[in-house]
Amino acid sequence: MNRFGLVISLALFFGGCGAHGDHQTAVTADSPTLSEARHGIEEGYRRNREAFLAKDVKAIMALRTEDFYTIGPDGKQSDRAGMEAYTTGFLNGIKRWIEIDFKVDSVALDGREADVIMRQHLVRMALRPDNQVHRVETWATQRERWRLTHEGWKLAKVDQVHDQKRLVDGKPG
Repeated sequence: MNRFGLVISLALFFGGCGAHGDHQTAVTADSPTLSEARHGIEEGYRRNREAFLAKDVKAIMALRTEDFYTIGPDGKQSDRAGMEAYTTGFLNGIKRWIEIDFKVDSVALDGREADVIMRQHLVRMALRPDNQVHRVETWATQRERWRLTHEGWKLAKVDQVHDQKRLVDGKPG
């Protein structure tokens, strides 16, 4: 997977959720309501955002299930250990966050799991392959599977990454 695809697959999963098309299916007595699920997932986004801003890989990974994985736009799968290593490298290159904007397009609740379609726009000052710090701006849309565990809502899977765009110092890159 190319660096951009993997960065997007990382899905910096931050907060600021605004829904457009929520729906709910297969709820049991042990299942949360859509409102409870949304609240728990939004709390997960908030905590994840804080962890990324603090560059706290341990806190980031604590918000992922043990079987967490991503499937990139090229179809390649990356497991939890691979994503943890990549997250460490990614964060080491971030010098300063400028803007973080995430929108939830939909939440589909299925028992104790929920699929979230979200759009992200991130702007940061980051080290690039030329060993210089540049303004990097990225966009992507992706599906995220969240699972309610005994420790709360955790991210289990990221896939269907599309509508990707990246600008480096205002130019495609």
